[in-house]
Amino acid sequence: MLSLGTFAGAQTIEVGERFYDGFALFTVQEVRMGNIVYMTDVLGDNELTLEEWPDQPGKFTLLPSRNAEEAPYGVSFGTHIDYVMQMDNAYLVIYGDNDVVAQVLLRVNPMEDLAAGSLWYNGALVYSATPGEDGSVRMNAMAEGEEHEFLLTPVTGGTDLFEISDGPNDAVNQYESAAYARRIRMDGLDLICFYNKQNRLTDVLQATQVWDAQALNVAQWMALLCGKYKTEGCKEVVIDEAGSTYNGIEMPLQAVTFNGMVTGVLDFGNGGPFLVGKVEAVPTPEGLRLTEVKMNEGEPWFERTVSYYNLKWAGDQSRFAFTGDILLTGVLHRYDKPLLRMMRNAILAARGYVFRSKDLKAYFEAQPWYQPALDNADVDLSLLDQLNIALIQAAERQE
Repeated sequence: MLSLGTFAGAQTIEVGERFYDGFALFTVQEVRMGNIVYMTDVLGDNELTLEEWPDQPGKFTLLPSRNAEEAPYGVSFGTHIDYVMQMDNAYLVIYGDNDVVAQVLLRVNPMEDLAAGSLWYNGALVYSATPGEDGSVRMNAMAEGEEHEFLLTPVTGGTDLFEISDGPNDAVNQYESAAYARRIRMDGLDLICFYNKQNRLTDVLQATQVWDAQALNVAQWMALLCGKYKTEGCKEVVIDEAGSTYNGIEMPLQAVTFNGMVTGVLDFGNGGPFLVGKVEAVPTPEGLRLTEVKMNEGEPWFERTVSYYNLKWAGDQSRFAFTGDILLTGVLHRYDKPLLRMMRNAILAARGYVFRSKDLKAYFEAQPWYQPALDNADVDLSLLDQLNIALIQAAERQE
């Protein structure tokens, strides 16, 4: 299986890199003979010396340091260490007896401050950043009259790594279960990523210039629906953010929202040549299922009828391409696990990944856009690809 997010052969530790163990910030002072890494904390009171294994990048042994009489973290000298490098995260894993993880040291990078008034979107809410005099940043949002708030505090001055805590106003903190957050500015992305204790990505805030959460919610949901389809009678249906057409004839189209949140319902009005009224829109591996619904005015729920339409995907690329957008969890929670699995693997398929699972192999080989690679080692995933895969995996882990 492709090791998602890992740079093959790029696990070399370099002078100047910094690692944080939750208490001390270590800086790599020197790399001797190309494979002996020596790092100390700011005062030089704590040291770590690592020796990289021959021909095994990313594998290290803990050696006695110059002034250290005993090994740290309750382990012994000679224990092994893994350097895990991903496009969105990097950390040292120090193992103790029976290969039990004894300590994780997160790599931290220099970072520009979070600007006052900067806006951050998670697929449902838009947070505004307010830096404090103590270096922390208060993140605040409003939803249906309820305040959402949390604090980001850099674990050391001016780094990309943050601790997360409740805000001062006794508001909802939707990230209280996250172990830490880090800011990523790479490949045109500006994100605040949240991780659990297993260093798995769980959620993302994306920098935005838009205050209107409803407009962002609708745009993100519509991006998952937009494309070219065929009806069972082979008529072409095109859905885009601005509207829709049936066999070249325009149809009115509007997303139905409630208190700023997407309901999952499209309103085709009363004058369409194919669809009229309100329908629930649910993506499927084959395309889109549209089910007629009844809604009560001013209420967020709806009742499905027995009438539905299946639209078959007819686009010239993957049904779930996602090559230009970050998938935010505010939308992903809508989909069941089988569809999430298909969405996740579609990202791999778009890059030519060769599947061993019979169902995935059969499905993707039937797609006209699929071009398998000669070797999965040649499959190149972008940072966006890897983040989207990790976010879908996070949605799959939800009960």
